[in-house]
Amino acid sequence: MSFLEDITPVLAQRFGVENLTAQDRARHGYDLRLALDQERLTELVGLLKEAGCYLEYITAVDQGQVLELLYFFGRYDQPPFRLQVKVAMPKGVAVPSLAGIIRAADWQEREVFDMFGQRFAGHPDLRRILLSEDADFHPLLKDFKPGPEHGGEVVNLERK
Repeated sequence: MSFLEDITPVLAQRFGVENLTAQDRARHGYDLRLALDQERLTELVGLLKEAGCYLEYITAVDQGQVLELLYFFGRYDQPPFRLQVKVAMPKGVAVPSLAGIIRAADWQEREVFDMFGQRFAGHPDLRRILLSEDADFHPLLKDFKPGPEHGGEVVNLERK
């Protein structure tokens, strides 16, 4: 049996079959999608870590009032396995940091904080990683206006 065949019923039972969707890997780039509440995120990550999965990356999508956090996990098998975990959050609500469970989450959470303003509760060093510390904007939010040439304000990107 493949890892995909092994993990699918475990995820369905533990996190709800209604939250788990099989995906066409050739079309979407991953095998399964799991919609998850933030309260269950660390539980899932512990399970995946025990199963030999690694965190590929974290990103987000601004959906207006909601920020969708997307976590991608993989495993080197034949065939390889990829899982997308989607956590939809109202903007301004912190999610648990994964940095204490998976070290690779540290800088990735900092990047999502920097670009989208998403806070991660319990992160050991949540500060900007790409922009200067005094930047008062998050450039990947839909309401960000980059400068006067695009109808926005003058933004000073110089470090103080």
